[in-house]
Amino acid sequence: MLRNILHLLVGAIFIIGLLFKFMHWPGAGALLITSLGVIAIALLEYAIHNRKSKSLTQNLIYPLLGVVYVLGMLFKMMHWPGADIMLIISIIGLSFALAEFAFSIRKSVYAILPLLYSITLFFVLFRILHWPEPPYVLYGSYFVFAILAPVLLFLRSYKLKNTEPNLSSHFMVLGALSFILFLVEFKLKLYPKVLGMEKYMHYILDVLLLSGLLLYIRKTLQIEQLKLKFQNEYKFLQCLGGIYMIGFLILVLVSST
Repeated sequence: MLRNILHLLVGAIFIIGLLFKFMHWPGAGALLITSLGVIAIALLEYAIHNRKSKSLTQNLIYPLLGVVYVLGMLFKMMHWPGADIMLIISIIGLSFALAEFAFSIRKSVYAILPLLYSITLFFVLFRILHWPEPPYVLYGSYFVFAILAPVLLFLRSYKLKNTEPNLSSHFMVLGALSFILFLVEFKLKLYPKVLGMEKYMHYILDVLLLSGLLLYIRKTLQIEQLKLKFQNEYKFLQCLGGIYMIGFLILVLVSST
């Protein structure tokens, strides 16, 4: 119980830090440094605690990649030396992790989402480090991912409507939130001046929507029937939560530009 409260508190500090950064208010740096540092420590503690686990890749290597990724984002934001190498190692590692997860569930339609995001994340590295990149691959893979996510969530909600109404409603809410996120991202990229919204307002909407998605994914994963009867959906939501968390942390660099 205490651990859950601490996780929510750190998450709240991180969100507030991002909002402060986008609004150019004082204290943003301290909030982000504190929250990212605690997130890195929590991931490291998880890896150490599970170092003897049978699933070594999932419970040790992936969390350690997460530690390097979080620290890389922090170092990049603060312009500290070593940021680029940490981001290269972690982003390439996480891209392969997503591709490997997609391969492990290749018989499921859900496999397309981690595969697409692995491509997106790989080319995010090119954008962060200002390397030359193929045109349209980054945004193309991301927007296909962003529109397929709500479609798959809505379809699963519809199929569960009669047999598991509680799960169905949870998938419906997740689908709605992910679809709104897609619309915000689509408008920001293609029609940034429509409705007269400043760019920082789009990023604030991103923060709020990603926060809602992560909290609701966490809530959905706690439903007992999901883990017992729907293993593919359970693993899919775990992966989707990880993907949204990776994207959330990328906003740290956006807020620094």
